[in-house]
Amino acid sequence: MTITAPDKTTTGGAAGLLRGEWVKTRSLRSTWNVLMGALVAMVLLGLLFTSTADTGGPGGDGGGPPSVDFSLPLTLSLAGYNLAQLALGVLGVLLVTGEYTSGTIRSTFAATPKRWPVVLGKAAVLGALVLVASLVAAFASYAVGAAVTDGMPGLGEDGVLRVVVGTALYLTAIAVLGTALGWLLRSTAGAVAVLFGLVFLLPILGQLLPASWGPDLVRWLPGQAGGQLLQLTPVPGEFAPWVGFAVLVGYVVVGLAASVVRLRSRDV
Repeated sequence: MTITAPDKTTTGGAAGLLRGEWVKTRSLRSTWNVLMGALVAMVLLGLLFTSTADTGGPGGDGGGPPSVDFSLPLTLSLAGYNLAQLALGVLGVLLVTGEYTSGTIRSTFAATPKRWPVVLGKAAVLGALVLVASLVAAFASYAVGAAVTDGMPGLGEDGVLRVVVGTALYLTAIAVLGTALGWLLRSTAGAVAVLFGLVFLLPILGQLLPASWGPDLVRWLPGQAGGQLLQLTPVPGEFAPWVGFAVLVGYVVVGLAASVVRLRSRDV
């Protein structure tokens, strides 16, 4: 991944810094390739899952009673987020480690001597970009799913809008978490491995832990906690949706704060 530095240094306060980060981010072809690929795949996977699964919608086998459990079609329509989160997390990693690989991080720090604005600026630009794109993808996934199944609940049903919007919020948090890991490890392979472990591997391995304390540990993992925002009904033994998302945001905040501390001790 090659990062092209902006023509003008990022001076002029917060606005100039954000403008510079936006120029760097949008100038990368890989940004748009990963972003669009992840979100298109999310919509297509949602279409695949909802169109091939028996969701038990109204009259599903020839006039049976309508289902009262709307969680399955909604979950299936948004299930592509599992793939999208890894791609967007990797994008967050690459936007940081790519600057170290190309050497443009030196010009970035020369233009902005203080380190924390750079960390927050990159997180803000990526977060805003992913949030907008993920909202479009989440609502598109929902709409496509509703078009191919009769069991999809309306956006006005209790919790449905929260799940759809929450999908975008979750993906945004994971992408920003990727930038924090990139700052902390400065290695693409290492940061991606840690991200994969936190979000995918550790929750699976946690199922092997003793039932007396394993679930209590697993629910504090970022993906497990934040993923509760995507549950239509609260899962017993897990955090409430917004509480779980707050845990994920806590990981992001701690990660960004730790990034600033690390940059103050050794930036390049």
